[in-house]
Amino acid sequence: MNFSKNYNANREYKATLFAKLFGEDKENALSLYNAVNNSNYTNADELTFTTLDDVVYMKMKNDVSFLFDKTMSLYEHQSTYNPNMPLRGFLYFADLYRQRIKDNEEIYSKNIVKIPAPKYIVFYNGSMKDMPEKVKELYLSDAFDRPTEQGKFEWTATMVNVNMGMNPELLAKCKALEGYVIFVDKVRSYNKNMPLRNAVDQAVDECVESGVLEEFLNKHRKEVRNMVLTEFDEEKFLKMVRAEERAEGRLENFLDILRDLGEVPLEVVERAKALNAEGLKEWSKLAARVETMQEFLKQIK
Repeated sequence: MNFSKNYNANREYKATLFAKLFGEDKENALSLYNAVNNSNYTNADELTFTTLDDVVYMKMKNDVSFLFDKTMSLYEHQSTYNPNMPLRGFLYFADLYRQRIKDNEEIYSKNIVKIPAPKYIVFYNGSMKDMPEKVKELYLSDAFDRPTEQGKFEWTATMVNVNMGMNPELLAKCKALEGYVIFVDKVRSYNKNMPLRNAVDQAVDECVESGVLEEFLNKHRKEVRNMVLTEFDEEKFLKMVRAEERAEGRLENFLDILRDLGEVPLEVVERAKALNAEGLKEWSKLAARVETMQEFLKQIK
């Protein structure tokens, strides 16, 4: 395998709207920091971006990292629920700290190597069904093959729900985040009744007219349109993949039940693949109820 080739291809990412809004503007990043930490810092020049260039998610760059007030902050946007965020954040921070320790011999000295305190926040605006909570903490220890003593080793990803109507106090403290939430909500709402491109244009026009992200949208109108079109396509692709995974799981569960009755005819497998979720559910119930393959085949004719 040509690792060099794969690494270079991985760099060909496209920024998400979130990364553009908070990863290139220090004032916006500091405003978000203040909102999250209930602070009132004003000197954005003291903030240093540390976002890693080669970390991407579905070819979309949705992470923003910066150093400020002796804290290394990693903010990430997610529109799909992912229980592996603590592991992803842990690996990301490992690379951030590795970059700060330029001399590897430092960690073998008698003196403790001081590092910025980590803070990992995931701003979530996906399905409310997957995360109805306003705030949810995910722990790396949940992924351990065996439990460890409490507090011995932990890494936390704090998920903050920024769907419309959630955490209004937080949004009120950061106008850029509030504008982001309003804009995305408008796009999703209009996309239900019109093509995505038209939905984006209408959302941009309405936000500019009402003063929501006005300067940002006027300056980057074309770029924002392209980012959102690409980002929403990625969301649809992920949903499609997950739907296919669920369908494959249901099919395999059904076949496992059916195999208890004997060898499964190829014709039955093909017919099962064409069934929807409800159809597979009914066939699974039938397979669990009958005692022989012949009886099952007779019932589905």
